[in-house]
Amino acid sequence: MIRLSYIALSLALALGFTSCSDDDYNERGIGNDFKVSRSEIALAASAPQTVTVRAASAPAVVSDSEWLHATTPAHNGAGIYTFDLAADEHTGYDTRTGIVTVTASNGSSQISVTQYGHETVEILSTTPGTTLEPTGGTLSIHYAATGDVDITVPHWLDAVTSKSLTESTLSYTYNANYSETRTGDVVITLKSDPSVSATVTFTQDATEGVMTSDAKTIASRMYAGINIGNTMECPASNGVWGEGQWTTAKVNVNYIKGLKAMGFNAVRIPCAWDSYVIDAANNTIDPAWLDRVSEIVGWIVNEDMYAIVNIHWDGGWLENHVGDGYSSTIDRKQHDYWTQIATRLNKYDEHLLFAGMNEPGMNGGITSSTVQTIMKYQQTFVDAVRATGGNNAVRCLIHQGPETNIDKTVDASLQYKLPVDNVTGRALVEIHNYDPSNYTLLEEDNAWGPNMPIKLYWGSKFHVAGSDRNCDWGQEDFIDQQYKKMQDAYVSKGIPVIVGEYSSMIRNPADFPEMDVERYEQSRAYWNEYQTMSAKNHGCVPFYWETGGDINRTNGKALKQYAIDGLMRGASAGVYPF
Repeated sequence: MIRLSYIALSLALALGFTSCSDDDYNERGIGNDFKVSRSEIALAASAPQTVTVRAASAPAVVSDSEWLHATTPAHNGAGIYTFDLAADEHTGYDTRTGIVTVTASNGSSQISVTQYGHETVEILSTTPGTTLEPTGGTLSIHYAATGDVDITVPHWLDAVTSKSLTESTLSYTYNANYSETRTGDVVITLKSDPSVSATVTFTQDATEGVMTSDAKTIASRMYAGINIGNTMECPASNGVWGEGQWTTAKVNVNYIKGLKAMGFNAVRIPCAWDSYVIDAANNTIDPAWLDRVSEIVGWIVNEDMYAIVNIHWDGGWLENHVGDGYSSTIDRKQHDYWTQIATRLNKYDEHLLFAGMNEPGMNGGITSSTVQTIMKYQQTFVDAVRATGGNNAVRCLIHQGPETNIDKTVDASLQYKLPVDNVTGRALVEIHNYDPSNYTLLEEDNAWGPNMPIKLYWGSKFHVAGSDRNCDWGQEDFIDQQYKKMQDAYVSKGIPVIVGEYSSMIRNPADFPEMDVERYEQSRAYWNEYQTMSAKNHGCVPFYWETGGDINRTNGKALKQYAIDGLMRGASAGVYPF
């Protein structure tokens, strides 16, 4: 649907050269055959519009209307001529038209000139139309305006720049729509009078969901993953949503686009649910919260990125109590929450994965009995999701090892096994890696015992001579050995691994007067690089834990570029064994 509004007197704008290949342009960026830059012009009052001509000889310009005048073409060199078109002032409110013919020795062309009774913006055409392909594509908007314009577009259209002597054609690309039908307005507004505008509305239906890829295939496509940490998992309090309470900003589409621009193509969304229940008797999650999570998932998958939604710590209602033995109350919550989450997000295709828990048993005391409890709750997760049908009948599901600890996940004595699933090849295992922890997590010197200072320098080539802050364990060979355990236990058997979290704390130089800041940043970048590379080399998909210290949450720009560079070097160097 096209809506137009018109106000005031008329000005000018025109249509011109379309984009050409580089071979069609001379040294001034203009092609060599006869060409007139405008085929249609909108005029207002007596304000002139300039026309450019490429010709083998000086062109003759003839108007068929007494009110429409052309200046003598001026030669600008290289076969380029320019002249101005102007009209007598039009005092009426009607629209009048005229034809200007431009003739040279090697060609002739006509310009259709319209003089409006008011200032205007007009949509002339849209190509291919206003109903867009669900699978993505390109579109163009041809417009005329009587002055300079401002243009606003929906976030899911990306502008295409091209060589042209006019800005009266807009070109955009758009991705496949993996969510639900969406509409968006492109609004073109006169800068001189914002009340004068034209709007064209585009509609894009959702594409058919693709659910054919198994877990190994999807894992192989995940180049670099990142967490939206300390955001959606923040509990609600007294009816106030937690999003943004632990960080500086709520999630927005520019942030998501920024992540993609950096090189990430997979995003883990830790989520709270228990504090968003509006009917405890029936474990009913606030539909508005489900919609908000869905909105963020939509932003991610519509950028052709992968998304993981989980039930995070969430106040510890599940993972803090696995050591207490099986609870039917907890199991019912697990069932009810996942039924609602899966139902609301069912429309998304294989770009979305579900993770049943976060770090089950992190309060300590993992035993074989505790592991059996974890497995029961994970079975409930699988059964609840599969029962919702649709895309969820075959969606890839992620299962957390005990504490998401590598050693405990591969410990045969604990007898951890994946839940039973009637769909084969759609399971992944999740672990987290914060080794060495006195480098990545320790918040205060000796907080974990005497003679245990915070470490600042990881990797022997970044150690500082004589410093007690050089890492003394958890170096490169240790990282490789840990990921090799997951490769042997799972990846080699066709089950990919998700490293759901890994990162090191950002240390403030003011807290460490002796810090070699350059060496510290080099070390932190190298840890990011090596963890990422080693994980991928052993079949483990890396998801960096980020809470707003390395990346600006408003615009998705790097705050600690060195850290992001390290991640991307590791992502580039790492090669999955599948």
